[in-house]
Amino acid sequence: MAKIVLGVTGGIAAFKSVEVLRALQRSGHEVRVVMTPAATRFVGPATFAALSGQEVGIRMFAREERPGYHHVDLMAETDVLAIVPATANTIAGLAHGRADDLLTSCHLAFRGPVIVAPAMNTKMYEHPATVSNLEVLRQHGVAIVDPEVGLLADGEVGAGRLASQDRIVAAIERAAGPGDLSGRRVLITAGGTREPIDSVRYVGNRSSGKTGLALAEVAHRRGAERVTLVSANIAMATPVGVERREAATAAQMREATLDALGAHDVLIMAAAVADYRPVTTTEGKIDKSGSDAMTLELERTDDVLIEAVRRHGPAQVIVGFAAEHGAAGLARAREKRERKEVDLIVHNDIGAAGIGFGADENAITIIGPGSKETAVARADKHECAERILDAVVDALGA
Repeated sequence: MAKIVLGVTGGIAAFKSVEVLRALQRSGHEVRVVMTPAATRFVGPATFAALSGQEVGIRMFAREERPGYHHVDLMAETDVLAIVPATANTIAGLAHGRADDLLTSCHLAFRGPVIVAPAMNTKMYEHPATVSNLEVLRQHGVAIVDPEVGLLADGEVGAGRLASQDRIVAAIERAAGPGDLSGRRVLITAGGTREPIDSVRYVGNRSSGKTGLALAEVAHRRGAERVTLVSANIAMATPVGVERREAATAAQMREATLDALGAHDVLIMAAAVADYRPVTTTEGKIDKSGSDAMTLELERTDDVLIEAVRRHGPAQVIVGFAAEHGAAGLARAREKRERKEVDLIVHNDIGAAGIGFGADENAITIIGPGSKETAVARADKHECAERILDAVVDALGA
């Protein structure tokens, strides 16, 4: 994971940097904190030192017993510099190359990705000087996590509220990621379709959409230019940086997927699309009084994966999923890859306890051309998503 320097400046939003630090640590990153002297008036350095487990940088130079140039030494092995929050004064200093404190000196001494999350009064944020300074930073390659509109510390409602923790952490992790999907456009289907019987009942499945959401989140973090999620009945929030389209039924999933296919380099069909749907759908609710049984006539739905393969371009990579049951499932997944002519098939055993549908973990086998297979033992679905995208990157390179 990445080594991150978290810069904290002197605004009321400084206390929110504590949660950003904890969120980055939960993802496994090593975080070192640098504070401006003004920031210490809002949050004590001891808080950040205790949580990070490291000395907080405040002074321009290290202690006498540790000779050297503190700002240069501090940035030598850093992967990302993130300034959260960034006040108008600090933004001005960054834009004009000032080095009058440890944080701005670290910025000048660093050659890696820089993330800046502004937070201030609306009038200060919208002042032409601040607008100009932020544009200068963008031209220098700094990623700005724009503030949100909301209730500010002064009681006003307007632009300048620090961006959400999720947006900030996503921007930092995107900068820290391998970037191996940079410039690529990834289309992911997720969730489980529901085929209506009447206005109340439906034929469905147990897919939660967690794997598809994890794939979308990780693809964005790994630098994908565009990530589109075609979502079937997923109650969870959309990952930051992901475009979401709703598709409740197999027919809607087919239409949305094929419509978006041509604008993407990669299609990952993680959704559990129903194989059958009722031949007829009743308007309103079917009356069950006087009846002890209900007979449904079902018909096959269109195979979206096969249609996508027929339409895809030579540079595209298509990934299918095979949710199988039991020991013979892996052989069926291999046959499915050959029959449907996809680049990769991801197999998982839905009969295994504690993994698969609805769970936070899975165990998968990624099946590629020839005899190339990668087994991923039981792991969090985000880890599974990383390994799937590793295989996608290899396939794109090939």
